[in-house]
Amino acid sequence: MEYVFWPDHLSTERNGIRQVIAIRESGTEWLALALLTNEENRALNCDAKGQKLTSIGTWDRGVGFRSHRGHIKMILVQFMPPRLDLMQFYSLEPISLVLPEKDRLMRSPADRKLGGLGIQEASMPNFRLRRTINLMNMYRKHVGQLDAYLETRSDPGQNRMPRLSLYQSTRKYKISILVRYCLSYLVIFVHFVASMISCLLSKGRLSLVNISATAQQIDLRCQQLCYFPVQYFRINASSEFNKAYPCSENGVLAPNKNPGNLRDSYPCDNYPDYIRFYNTVWLIVNDISFGYSLGALLAENRSAIARSLHSYFTKYLFKKVHCFTMTLSQNPLGIKLNGELAQFLSDLFLWIIEFSYSIYIQRITSVSCIELIISILSTASCCFGVTFASSLIVDLLSVLTIHISLFYYISARMYNWQLSVMKSLLYLFYGKKRNVLRNRIDSHLFELDQILMGTLFFTILVFLLPTLMIFYAFFTVLRMVVLLPELLLESVMALLNHFPLFVLLLRLKDPQRIPGGISIHPIKGTDHFRLINNPLTVKRAFRPYGALLTMMVESYFSLSTLRQILIGRPITIQRNRMYQILYSALPDVPVATEDVWTALNNVLW
Repeated sequence: MEYVFWPDHLSTERNGIRQVIAIRESGTEWLALALLTNEENRALNCDAKGQKLTSIGTWDRGVGFRSHRGHIKMILVQFMPPRLDLMQFYSLEPISLVLPEKDRLMRSPADRKLGGLGIQEASMPNFRLRRTINLMNMYRKHVGQLDAYLETRSDPGQNRMPRLSLYQSTRKYKISILVRYCLSYLVIFVHFVASMISCLLSKGRLSLVNISATAQQIDLRCQQLCYFPVQYFRINASSEFNKAYPCSENGVLAPNKNPGNLRDSYPCDNYPDYIRFYNTVWLIVNDISFGYSLGALLAENRSAIARSLHSYFTKYLFKKVHCFTMTLSQNPLGIKLNGELAQFLSDLFLWIIEFSYSIYIQRITSVSCIELIISILSTASCCFGVTFASSLIVDLLSVLTIHISLFYYISARMYNWQLSVMKSLLYLFYGKKRNVLRNRIDSHLFELDQILMGTLFFTILVFLLPTLMIFYAFFTVLRMVVLLPELLLESVMALLNHFPLFVLLLRLKDPQRIPGGISIHPIKGTDHFRLINNPLTVKRAFRPYGALLTMMVESYFSLSTLRQILIGRPITIQRNRMYQILYSALPDVPVATEDVWTALNNVLW
């Protein structure tokens, strides 16, 4: 049994019996191209160019398709031919909005278990459906070659312009040498500066991108600027450029050292770069537009906002925290605490509060300073977008709440140490001892004085535990309250940086330009099938942002987070994990400036 992929428009042929001309390549099914007369079919078979084209049967409007291969059953699979000039194509898998090597970051645990099987199936050389879909995407190219050949046979003396490919038909215009030089050096200068800034921000173990939201936003924009030339070259350059500089696994331009062994490439191979490029451009433009509106709003209401923030910060960052800390030393909620330890911790935290307030909080939260900060935020928002202003706000909140974070880390560390000591003393009572070298619990015979001393220490720690627990619980709640606005702003920034705006617009305009896979359905009343191009689902389009939200929920609002709180492990914003997900459409290493310079010279000159 064989399958014939049949374009829909061939079924409307009404000119009697015609020969069905089809093409079949290695590892593919039959693809019907055209319906020819007997004379055209004989002329086609007499020429060497028609060796791949074969007449597989006849077509009659009333009878339908009749195969010449009587001993083999042939089933028609009808489809709508894609138009590559409109960037329509079929794809077996949903089109990827992230780089291939970053796709593992988007997968759920269940997908990761099945990932090996899917990769093996996708890489099979004889995967017939995949090869047939690639052949279907080039349908109009094969039909154009067939029409050109038939026209040449009918009138060989007529001169005709050669047909151009999708990339060769791109509008070309002459640019003066001065403009070319200026454009080349401008692109290289911007690329060099952006790559240097990105390298400085992400250099070392304590890289700024893992500490500061502003540094992460700057690094994101710099890496996008570094990747723009690569995406533009791959979208608009000729096929010769793509052969000379294929895209490696991390998206970096790499000269091809073995051009003779190129794999078969199709115009749709670079469509994901096209979508990612213009989606990023749209997001940057919208970011600056929203930033201009936000900047104007902040500048208009600067005084009112400054007065409100001054009273808010003074009340909740100093007075309330000072009041609650004093309350903790006075047996809150009727709980009997250890007076000396509670007084010591309360005095320590009160000193830190007063020191922080007098050193920087009082100055930063003054009305004049807040007005200056709002002016800076307004200017930054108008020039660089609302995401940059939001990142500055996140870092400002982190600075203003350093004392609360310090309280939390101190109480968490003391609470964790006490639990660890009590756990070790419990092992002592059971006659157990932790083997550090083998990382296990071994039996051990303790002396009587050791057991008595352990009992004494354990009793003291049990009576001190409620005091530490109250302080730790209060500052943990305070820490989570401080983290909520930061996480909310980080989520808004991630949405503005990675919202699939261009993808959604394409889905509304022409769903075939963003394929989400195919589906094959039987046609009622016949033994034929219909192949349908499914558009990319909205859930799939928001996959990177969904992965980021899932990571946030797992890190801050899950059972594992509750377990960390119970055992006293500190909770922090894990920007290194956010960094990996947010940069899913960018290579790990920025493209070298030398490679961009070489590629730019090949394109412009």
